[in-house]
Amino acid sequence: MKKKVYIIAGPTASGKTRLSLDLAKRVKGQIINADAIQVYEDVPLLTARPNTEEMQSIPHHLFGYLDAFAVNNAHDWLQQLPALVDSIDTPIFVGGTGLYIKTLIDGLSPIPDIPDEIRHFVRKMSTEELKKIVPNAKLTDPQRLMRAAEVLKTTGKTLDWWYEQPKTPVLKDVEFFVITVLPDREKLYSQCNYRFEQMMEKGALHQLVDLLQKNPQKTGGVFQALGVPDLIDFIEARQSLEKAIKHAQQQTRNYAKRQMTWFRHQLKADLLLETAELPRDFK
Repeated sequence: MKKKVYIIAGPTASGKTRLSLDLAKRVKGQIINADAIQVYEDVPLLTARPNTEEMQSIPHHLFGYLDAFAVNNAHDWLQQLPALVDSIDTPIFVGGTGLYIKTLIDGLSPIPDIPDEIRHFVRKMSTEELKKIVPNAKLTDPQRLMRAAEVLKTTGKTLDWWYEQPKTPVLKDVEFFVITVLPDREKLYSQCNYRFEQMMEKGALHQLVDLLQKNPQKTGGVFQALGVPDLIDFIEARQSLEKAIKHAQQQTRNYAKRQMTWFRHQLKADLLLETAELPRDFK
């Protein structure tokens, strides 16, 4: 009998955390992070990580386990999953990183392990230097660009070539059940704005100041979190706090819009929800 594995996917600020807690209580499950930014221990408010009370009420895994200097990618995340899922009766993956979720379901391209010396060499390079390595690079995410460069230098093949090869399942003997939350767009935008205001009221700016004291070089994937670049501009006196907040909210809405489009067209849902509420009879 195959193990049932739940996946809760959807754009930022759509209520996935609340939905995951409800589902976990109903099916006696444990929650596994499927968000590329929530793996970092720093700035938990800006990364929208579940709070301490939520994480104590239900077992949570792969949240906040990397420090600010780390660079994370899908391959590193996926390698941890087989042993973890084997140890859990009812796993519930929750996140908004489409690449993580799609690879979890479809399988992993057979890209060889990257030697440490190449990985360290690539991660010291600037974005412009990386673009010179990767031919016809259209990638804008620095982490994806680094991944493309290290794979090319290791194998002589592009990421696109590897993605076209037959895939290896990440998890064996499992049955996925995908729940996707796609709210009304205007309501989602309003939730994005409100949530960022709540982050600020709860102390997001102070958490970022602490992060900068710990890591003034601004190295590591956590600096890609929504709102971080804008608030750094305020801290370093390049713009007012009001402008920083408004721009961060706009960036969050833009990101949510892209996520909505991706999940609508790239992920087949077993249960599609407009609000983060399970049907009363759902089991």
